[in-house]
Amino acid sequence: MEHSLVTYPAIVEQGAQQTRVHFPDLPAADVVDADYYQALMRAQLGLAIVIIDLESHHEPVPAPSEPTTLAPLLNTSEARIELITTDLDEY
Repeated sequence: MEHSLVTYPAIVEQGAQQTRVHFPDLPAADVVDADYYQALMRAQLGLAIVIIDLESHHEPVPAPSEPTTLAPLLNTSEARIELITTDLDEY
């Protein structure tokens, strides 16, 4: 599979104490961090690691969902859908 940049939708939920980034297509890449920007940075790294790991084991990598299909998963007013892009060539 030839690629460099990949983009997946994530559900980002900012709480009073932490930010949670959940990838419905690749839940192994989910992260939680006290800092919003750190959470996004870790989400980019986690997304790359999970995809590279799947590919290295010759396992299928799920295609990214359409962001609009994730709206039913927004279960709090603090949750929103964000697109997370990572460069697989960096890792």
